[in-house]
Amino acid sequence: MSSISTNSLPLLPSVRAEDVARFHRHEASIFHDPSAGSLTFTFHHTAAEPEVRIPVAQLGWPTDWSAFKAMHFTFHSTNLETISICFSSGEQTKAFRIEPLAGIRIKGVIPFDVFFLPTSTVTPRTSGYKIYAENDVFAFDQVEEIVFKMRCPSPPTQLTLYEFTLVGEIPPDDIIDKRPLIDVYGQWIPENWEDKAHNDEQLRQLWDREADRLTPVQYPFCSLGGDVSRTLPSTGFFRTAQVDGKWVFVDPHGHPFYSVGMDLVGYDQGSFATDVSECEYLFEQLPPSGPAWLLPGEGAAAHGHPVVSFYVANIIRRFGEGWAEKWTQHILARLRGWGFNTIANWSNKGLAISSQMPYVLPLDGWGMGDIGKQFSFHGDFPDVFSEEFAANVDAKAQTDCAPLKDDPNLIGWFIDNEPGWARPFVDHPGFAEMVLADSKSSATKAKLQELLRARPAEAQQIKADFLYLAGKQYFETITQAVRRHDPNHLVLGVRFAGRPDRRWVEMSRIFDVFSINIYSDTFAPDPDLIREYAEVSGRPVLIGEFTAATPGRGLQGLFYNVHKVRDHRERATAYRYYVENAASSPYIIGSHWFQMVDNLPTGRPSDKERLNYGFINVIDLPYSDLVQAAQETHRRLYAVKFGEVEPMQEVPRYI
Repeated sequence: MSSISTNSLPLLPSVRAEDVARFHRHEASIFHDPSAGSLTFTFHHTAAEPEVRIPVAQLGWPTDWSAFKAMHFTFHSTNLETISICFSSGEQTKAFRIEPLAGIRIKGVIPFDVFFLPTSTVTPRTSGYKIYAENDVFAFDQVEEIVFKMRCPSPPTQLTLYEFTLVGEIPPDDIIDKRPLIDVYGQWIPENWEDKAHNDEQLRQLWDREADRLTPVQYPFCSLGGDVSRTLPSTGFFRTAQVDGKWVFVDPHGHPFYSVGMDLVGYDQGSFATDVSECEYLFEQLPPSGPAWLLPGEGAAAHGHPVVSFYVANIIRRFGEGWAEKWTQHILARLRGWGFNTIANWSNKGLAISSQMPYVLPLDGWGMGDIGKQFSFHGDFPDVFSEEFAANVDAKAQTDCAPLKDDPNLIGWFIDNEPGWARPFVDHPGFAEMVLADSKSSATKAKLQELLRARPAEAQQIKADFLYLAGKQYFETITQAVRRHDPNHLVLGVRFAGRPDRRWVEMSRIFDVFSINIYSDTFAPDPDLIREYAEVSGRPVLIGEFTAATPGRGLQGLFYNVHKVRDHRERATAYRYYVENAASSPYIIGSHWFQMVDNLPTGRPSDKERLNYGFINVIDLPYSDLVQAAQETHRRLYAVKFGEVEPMQEVPRYI
């Protein structure tokens, strides 16, 4: 292989039986089919990370891949859980995760240019898989080892590679086995389970049986979901306070209130839908034209393509004429019956306002004169020091906040969600350099230049601090505008992700609440971190998102290596364990579950995420174990909060 073509270099045809013997295996086995030129890796069911490691040079493969642009590979997975393909130089490793659509052969592509970013997501053209690149920047000029691995696979998983080829151009990906995998109801065809509907009559029977399965529960709540056993001074709106050394919301009645919420309440959610363009063959039958097709610009379907919601099609089947209003009343009755007291983030705004339940709302659209497009991970960073930005924020707050300023059921406003520039891996001096390199003039650029001129000897520190200075300006401008137009409701802050830098936490004193989304493989917030967040911010902590998922039914249980459990019964355990341990914290005032309905196996439109994390499945049936767990936890919620009973100690299992 001394002469390397930059067009393509197939790697598998050269593999011999003696080469396979050189592969390192851990909790995995290998089958080599020389006639088909394929390799099959079996990852065993284990609590560890089974892996296969391929020594590149020992097989006579080139180690310098810098002349190539991508890896083109044809694969088949028996499972839909994430498989990592890692490239190692011996000193650095770049991981590339595949979230496959199981049971079909797929032509996949790993474009090497994504590896020049610290982290990035590549959404393929097909709905056959999703890819995600992470870890260090990698140059591909020294590839010593290729590693295939999984994390705690359940059940055992086989990955077959039919092609693994270095290519000089980036080819299109494609699905080879073009056959239906999703039935007329949006269910996964290759698998059967209890409560799967096979025809309209059976579907109707399942719906009729739902009410018989769930036991009514009486909760020690006031009409808003507060603790009726205690009464504090009331302002007529939600506020925060400490009771016996424990932070709580205080509801408009004056009752201590711990917020147990459901995210994405609403039928018209793009997260429950899927993009079917260029992969119609995966569906046995698509819903008829009408409300099940979400148009661009509606809800979360604003990514540019019409998308289809089998969930909407099924609730139209269920409720018939007047289905939208009937469904709304049905879902609100469900949430109250399950003991939820909050319509949480990303929910339908009209439903939340009219629900007569406490609710939270997100605010967005603050950008004006955006800068830093090459820096952005989630939207562009606005020109925060400009008069234009301040005017836009004020107008937006007046439009969105002022009409609801007198609504006692509104808990408060989130002003942003998981901003990419506040992630822990962001290069803060790099932000300043990016602002200076921007060819366009901006008030933010002028502010940085002014600081550098005034203190040239401190240039390095000024650049390192500038993102925080700009972030503080962003937070303050928005918060002041919201309070100007709505002085009655709480500013719930930014829903941070990961572990935010201490300076972002300190800055959250600007808000009334420190909010963070915590997905944890321990299925409970870290008590030490929570205490740190509360003490540094001086604010109570609200958990905006958490979940638990299991693999199967065409859906995943593994999402970026967290919140996977063994089965649906363990999802119920996970809910109780998380909420009760969160509620028992003296600092946490609420925990909101993400999300109401499962994704589709072909993934949500925005990023192909396809997780089983709904309280409800695609045919509008609740997961009964999960519902009963929520009812039991919510029934004892305030007893846990005020230390009258211990939080649940049974840890959810993932194997």
